[in-house]
Amino acid sequence: MTHKSLVVLLGLGLASCSGDKAVTVETAQAPDFLVGEMSRTAYDGTSDDLLTGGLGLSGLQSPTPPAFADDDKPTVAELRTRAIHTNYRALSDTTTAGGFGRLFGPNVGSQNPEGKVAGVEYLSFMKLDANHQNVTLMVQIPKSFDPEKPCLITGPSSGSRGIYGAIGTVGEWALNKGCAITYTDKGTGTGFHYLTSGKVFDLRGQLIDAVTAGARSSFTLPLTPELKDYNEKYPHRVAVKHAHSGLNDEKNWGQYVLSSITFAFYVLNQELAGGQVKFTPENTLVIASSISQGGHSSLLAAEQDTQGLIDAVAVGEPNLPLPQNSDFAIQMGDQAPFRNHSKHIYDYSTMLNLYQPCAVLTEDALKAPFGAGANPVAKQVLTAHCGLLHARGLLMAETTRGQIVESVTKIREMGVLDETLALGSVNVAIKLWATLAVNYGNTYGRFSVTDNLCGLSYAKMGANGQAMAQTTAEMATAFATSGGIAPVAGLTFAPTELKLPIDYGLCYRELMTSTSDMARRVQKGIAETYHTADLQGKPTIIVHGQADALVHVNHSSRAYLGLNHLAEGQKSNLRYYEISNAHHFDAFNAFPGFNSRFVPMHHYLSQSLDLMYDHMTTGTPLPDSQVVWTIPRQSDDKGKVADLSEHNLPGILQTPGHARIKIEQGIVKIPVQ
Repeated sequence: MTHKSLVVLLGLGLASCSGDKAVTVETAQAPDFLVGEMSRTAYDGTSDDLLTGGLGLSGLQSPTPPAFADDDKPTVAELRTRAIHTNYRALSDTTTAGGFGRLFGPNVGSQNPEGKVAGVEYLSFMKLDANHQNVTLMVQIPKSFDPEKPCLITGPSSGSRGIYGAIGTVGEWALNKGCAITYTDKGTGTGFHYLTSGKVFDLRGQLIDAVTAGARSSFTLPLTPELKDYNEKYPHRVAVKHAHSGLNDEKNWGQYVLSSITFAFYVLNQELAGGQVKFTPENTLVIASSISQGGHSSLLAAEQDTQGLIDAVAVGEPNLPLPQNSDFAIQMGDQAPFRNHSKHIYDYSTMLNLYQPCAVLTEDALKAPFGAGANPVAKQVLTAHCGLLHARGLLMAETTRGQIVESVTKIREMGVLDETLALGSVNVAIKLWATLAVNYGNTYGRFSVTDNLCGLSYAKMGANGQAMAQTTAEMATAFATSGGIAPVAGLTFAPTELKLPIDYGLCYRELMTSTSDMARRVQKGIAETYHTADLQGKPTIIVHGQADALVHVNHSSRAYLGLNHLAEGQKSNLRYYEISNAHHFDAFNAFPGFNSRFVPMHHYLSQSLDLMYDHMTTGTPLPDSQVVWTIPRQSDDKGKVADLSEHNLPGILQTPGHARIKIEQGIVKIPVQ
């Protein structure tokens, strides 16, 4: 690893220096951004552990989650174990046939057959300043950590997940490699404030009273007269941290990753150097990583790294907010160059929220997993949605068949690849686009829960269509069962105005397209999240599934490659590996219809981390950007799908040949097989 010229002063700021004198570091003192308690727990790797919460491979594979002795009063240890089970299974295909426990998983590359990892875990809150909210940080140091070859990996959570959100993805690789890993929930996670019951969550996920929570709470709204009036008018509503913090905290996600690294050096020196300065950014390999919104956060941190904390980056399927730039185009095979790239996820999610419910009535989509072909009621609802799009002037076709074709055309024109279209059915079934529209519309516009943006709030809904109180058990266990973004853990959309579903969708879409004051708030917040794509020459790998139907490649990784070329030119050290037959949610690969079509992205994130680690420690060259053409699993004449094998997962090639991704004359060229 090339040593850095600066050693960063952690927690104290940069010491003044002159001439060529190196900046000295004091990593033994606690960073001044820490808030409240800091917990330390040692895990023996047998009864409990860092990676699997004591469950081991077999426990993670069990669809039955670990139980609580008392659902109303789960212990900290029970909440942690359940949270790990929830997050691991939400992001990975944990079936043996799908490769778990054989090709990837906690035991692969581990000395422990169950994949349990002994070590210590530190937790703390941080704040950027007094006006910000508490953000959770966590550092795990495995017993196998080698002080003579120190390495540190970042693991910001994906999506809106909590502090254990990245444990089954990048956490698995780091701990089995003997690296420490530093996590942050990015200010998202299960920061729920149950307004009627007055309950919130503490650092370790236990339910506490909002009135007395103070700095112990992950998220508490100020208990103002306005909030009291709102609670009386709209009882049982819930404020969600990611949506209602009023901070548009996504713009700070890079800073949270950088702070997590600072925290990690303090913890390493406390734990392994007796409080002395031994581990510094100069002598420790630091790779920024994670997936989805976590990958977005690590790339943002690398762009914003003015202190030389990060050596390299390796991320998977990142959502990448980018300013639209017509100075480059994207071309796949011999198709026409595409310049309408770099749409923000809020932009295309609010479009898909309107048009995908109609587009999934194609014959292929009806037969796809989660398709409405076998559900006449669902098909009727979707057909009615097509008619409403026509009635609102959003589709011109008079017939349902014409409306379906027109919807598909609009989606294709947005730069959505045909490889993703069959996945529209599952996105509609799980209300993916509505979930993103509501959460991020509130976030970017800095709206409060009391604003009832577009006439929707969050609550548990009763059979009578009215918001109702959650049980003590539902609230007390939410830290362990929630992904941080509603609908989840018993919460769903709770109307405060009676509208048709399409009209809620239109409202959130107009926040992207209109010039109203509310829309300008959202648009300003979106602009605050943009990347520069200037990675300062850091060695970087982005790996992304070509069939990603959530974070579309033309609006994220492909576009980032083009913008990075404009920003860094020949100084760029970015590699982009696009994986065919891979999508965003590996967990779905366990289901029929997915298992015969898709391969796990998780495998290629791990391979990318291997490549980057070898590059940084031994100088092995990084392969050129390329498409990796994978091989779906085959079915026999009885429909049984073969087990995933290495045959299905060709490696990233050192010499990619025809598969190489090039940038020529301002065009990002993606080869086809």
